[in-house]
Formats: sequence, C-alpha cells, structure tokens
Amino acid sequence: MRVELLGDAGGLRRRMAVPDSVEGVEKLLKSQRATQDDLSSDLVKMAGVLKKNSLAFSDLVEKDKVLVQETTDLLDTNTANLEKHGGRLTKYRKRAWGTTGVTWLAVLVVVSVFFMLVLFMRVAPKRY
Repeated sequence: MRVELLGDAGGLRRRMAVPDSVEGVEKLLKSQRATQDDLSSDLVKMAGVLKKNSLAFSDLVEKDKVLVQETTDLLDTNTANLEKHGGRLTKYRKRAWGTTGVTWLAVLVVVSVFFMLVLFMRVAPKRY
C-alpha cells in the first residue's frame, strides 16, 4: 500500500496524468475509491484498537484506584496502631526507668555497706 501511495523510493513520485477518455477516468476513480476504501477500513481497525486499548487502560486505572484506596486504608490502620503502641511503650519505659533507678539504688547501698564493713574491719581491733 505504501508503494501505491508514495511510489518507488528510488525516484520522485510520479503523478498519474489525467486520462482523456471516459474509461480512463472511470479506471482512475475506481483506483482512488479502492485506495480510499482500504484507508477507511484501516482507519476503522485502528479506531477499534484504540477503543479496546482505552477501555483496557480505563480498567487498569480503576483497579489502581481500588488498590490505592486499600493501601491508604491499611496505612491509616497501621499508623493508628503505631501511635497506640508507641504510647504504651512510653508508659512502659517510664515504669521501667523507675524500676531501674531502684535497682541502681539497691546496688549502691550494697556496695557502700560492703566498703563500710571493710573499713570497720580495718579500724576495729582484733580480739583473740
């Protein structure tokens, strides 16, 4: 079809001369009508393909919208859970720090009692 429309690639395109006879004009019109019919059928096929592709794209966009909405809902749920558990962890950390402080205080008392005992044993006279 390209050769019919554009001619040979090797030279310039040659236009057909307008025929003088009625038969030549009818032949030319028939040829041009056939070319136009071919182009019209190709155009109809391309329009069908374009419609099919646009419908497929529309379906994909709708599926993506649903997926984005589901993901947004899950993200909102996860954010709410994270905030809830973050608050619980903050409370636990405060309680744990209190327990840790008491533990360090107990260790400090034991160490100081140990040093006082050692000091007392050095200062006190032996009786035996």
